[in-house]
Amino acid sequence: MHDSVDQYLASLHANRRSPLTIKAARQDLSRFTMWWETHHQRPFDPALLLGHDFSDWIVLRQQHDSAAPATINRGLASLRGYCAWAHRSGLMTENPATAITDIPTAPLAPRSLPSGAVDALLRAVRNEKHEAVRLRDEAILSLLVYAGLRAQEICDLQLRDLDLVGGTVTVRRGKAGKSRRVPLHKDAQHLLQRYLDKMRCTSGSPPVGDIGERESLIVGFDQTVAGRPIRPGINQRLIQRVVRARANEAAIRLQADASREPLLERVGAMLELARRLQTATPHTLRHSLARRMLERGADLAEVQRVLGHSRISTTGIYLTPSEDDVRDAIDRAGV
Repeated sequence: MHDSVDQYLASLHANRRSPLTIKAARQDLSRFTMWWETHHQRPFDPALLLGHDFSDWIVLRQQHDSAAPATINRGLASLRGYCAWAHRSGLMTENPATAITDIPTAPLAPRSLPSGAVDALLRAVRNEKHEAVRLRDEAILSLLVYAGLRAQEICDLQLRDLDLVGGTVTVRRGKAGKSRRVPLHKDAQHLLQRYLDKMRCTSGSPPVGDIGERESLIVGFDQTVAGRPIRPGINQRLIQRVVRARANEAAIRLQADASREPLLERVGAMLELARRLQTATPHTLRHSLARRMLERGADLAEVQRVLGHSRISTTGIYLTPSEDDVRDAIDRAGV
């Protein structure tokens, strides 16, 4: 990559942008600069960029790579940020990215899970034989299902961020470095209290101001040591594996129950829940909370605050039908 790209990424780090934002920008800018050098047969230099370079790149991403509109728009956002920085830094006399506009995206809400599927997921984890794993996974799912936290936000939580007396969890560094305090549903409070009492803080929580308060809330297990002792701190991959494994267990149980169900209507409903669980991700559970809140009377501002969206227009996407909503509507239409 061009030196200026590394300098721009360093500026993002200095401005406390999230590791995921920096990783995405690195991927987008690396892809763009490699394409530019191949296309123009010369070394990349931001001073040489013209507006039609971006148009050509969009066409390539659409026609050759079959990239989704959301993926292309994320890349455009990275390019806009880089060019604005390069212009301020004197690396280009004009900013050629000022006229870049996002390409239209399908007006469908993000995929979510119906309440029945979420309930089946929560019930599946209770069958885990290893108590510490069961308690840990229930704590993770409670933060996804009831608080709508992002996977990285859960990884970043410290013991001091959980206030079960006040019934809140504090996200100190959400997307774009923004903080927020999220009220906890009573079911989440119950699961998190069990996790603390029986596994995480069996001797009591660290005193206020103690350095132990800054330890990670969620723990992993050291597989290389007998007894699998806990090790504070996890990563996003572990959360993704937990959701995928528990959702798969729930789907298998629903399919087995459906095979013994005499009423065809119930069979269809259970198999549909199983199908939906097969696409479950941590972010799907976050979307599911937003949909449940709106369906049960919350307004957009309340959902925006819980999810930590910078703009209410982002939250508004949940008012539009999702792909599964449209699928259900077609199924109901019949002939």
